Amino acid sequence: MIFNLQKKGEKPIYEYLYESIRNEIISGKLKSGDKLPSRRQMALDNGIAEITVANAYAQLVTEGYIESREKSGYFVSRDIDLIPETGVKKRREDNCPVKRFLCKKKESAAGDKTVNLSNSGLPEETFPFDTWSKLARRILSEERSECIKAPEVRGLQKLRESIAGYLERSRGFTPDPEHIIVGPGTEYLCNVLLSLLDKEAAVALEDPGYRNIGRLFEGSGHECHHLPVDENGLITSELKGKGIKLLHVSPSHHFPLGCVMSAPRRASLISWAEEESAWIIEDDYDSEFRFEGRPVPPIVSYEQDRVIYMNTFSRTLSPSIRIAYMVLPAELYELFMDKFMYHSGSVSTLEQLTLASFISEGYYERHLNRVRNYYKKRKKAIFDIAMEKTIAENFEIEGDGSGMTFILKCKTDTDDRYRQVLAKHGVLINPLKEYCFETSDYSDNRYVVNFGYVNEDQFKNAALKMCKALRVKKCRN
Repeated sequence: MIFNLQKKGEKPIYEYLYESIRNEIISGKLKSGDKLPSRRQMALDNGIAEITVANAYAQLVTEGYIESREKSGYFVSRDIDLIPETGVKKRREDNCPVKRFLCKKKESAAGDKTVNLSNSGLPEETFPFDTWSKLARRILSEERSECIKAPEVRGLQKLRESIAGYLERSRGFTPDPEHIIVGPGTEYLCNVLLSLLDKEAAVALEDPGYRNIGRLFEGSGHECHHLPVDENGLITSELKGKGIKLLHVSPSHHFPLGCVMSAPRRASLISWAEEESAWIIEDDYDSEFRFEGRPVPPIVSYEQDRVIYMNTFSRTLSPSIRIAYMVLPAELYELFMDKFMYHSGSVSTLEQLTLASFISEGYYERHLNRVRNYYKKRKKAIFDIAMEKTIAENFEIEGDGSGMTFILKCKTDTDDRYRQVLAKHGVLINPLKEYCFETSDYSDNRYVVNFGYVNEDQFKNAALKMCKALRVKKCRN
């Protein structure tokens, strides 16, 4: 097999070789069971180093396109027809259960130009379909007995150990896998924590903040407080004297303002929790998407007795992967086991086993590196568009540049009618005030943009429509 290396452009040779062989397989030129040249022969045919071929073959084996047979060489995978891939024949795409499950259907109307800046979904191309389906097939083949067992209430041991290892490598603390609780989303886990509190205990969360958690806290039967946030995070002086026993915060990247809680505020928060025997839910939902500088250490890396660390895979993999987890302090863990030890787990065994392998075999961190670069480039391109004269005259971006959301501040006064006009012209966007629980002047003329599902062209189209709507409003005034 000889490939034209002049077409590789700026790509590394091994990556171009990998893509070329993969395309031969996808197009059907190479079929299931076909033998590939040895690494040495492929290197000689193309005038490249054997290590380059070895790297390309290794990636193809990892993604399940080819398989290595001892003393026989490399062959196109026997299961190649099961591998989903963008651009393959329609039959393969339609028959892929993973893809059907994880992706929304394309909009039925091709002419629909609506741009949804409030959509927190993720683009299809960021999900690792090849690797995920390969692992799921292997598990269904090799761990059948495990797949049909009811999961333990805490989550499978394999997954909890994989999560503990990942947190040690990435977030700087070493949790006990026994104290990790797996559940179908952070709302579910927060509800579990609320059920462990005495009914007379008060609860609190940030204002503005995550609406679903706010509704959950308000409807729990506990007295609920919404505490203000400024550029340094939660104003911790507001905690005193309210009898609060459970507090939900996002200190490493506040949602939706994007600020980071300052070191003095973090120290004050820990002191408050120790003095009041209160619990802090540290929601680290966006920690993987810090694009500049070092990751912000979580509070739990300094204080583990009063902090409940919580995170989800919905932001990094897909919203349909309903797997979140929390790390309980020893005291709360005992309460949890007393109340829930006879319950069954709430997350599919197959999904837990697949995710455990995805993490423990190194795929998750490689996936994070890939999507982090993907979103970093997209965010920079969107910020550059926002700096263009027509748009910058009317709007400015607020936030530290991390995470999957940012605040778009309008330099002109706007109201609900402005949002309605935008919707009529195909731009859907949430004003910041929708994330506020009490009236705040700070929220005026500010809008929350989720950019993960929106590409640069769509954002520019939406931003220009927003500018046009402002000009119409000025003329009418």
